[in-house]
Amino acid sequence: MIIQDIALFKGVDSKVSDEIASISSEESYARETILFQKGENAGNLYILKEGKVDLVIKDGGSIVYILTEPGEVFGWSSMVESGEYSATAVSVTDLKVWRIEREKLEKIFSLHPKDGLIIFKRLAGIISKRLAYAYKELLSVGMQETTPEYG
Repeated sequence: MIIQDIALFKGVDSKVSDEIASISSEESYARETILFQKGENAGNLYILKEGKVDLVIKDGGSIVYILTEPGEVFGWSSMVESGEYSATAVSVTDLKVWRIEREKLEKIFSLHPKDGLIIFKRLAGIISKRLAYAYKELLSVGMQETTPEYG
């Protein structure tokens, strides 16, 4: 894997990129495989290599975020404090991903905090983009702006 080509890792020192690549494993999944479920312990970060993944959040209603571009990151809950996946990841097609174990990535960040900060800033951008998508989806299903009534 060429880490420097993935947006999440751009700007990271090449030595650190090599370390991250060395702890990454390429995996393949058949169509309709559940990679992880909402609420499970978030032990892995995934990077899409090939295929299509749906990230599904169901809680009363549902929101589906579709990943199709190589280099897209999912399973980011593995990098935040809660430690639980916030969505369910399902392969829509046969799938190839790179999987990075949380514990191994945390060790690299502890040795290279400056580069870890770069990655977390990029991750915040990814999360922000997905949150904006979720807001747009909520608004499109009938939530309308209203004038508050008082009294």
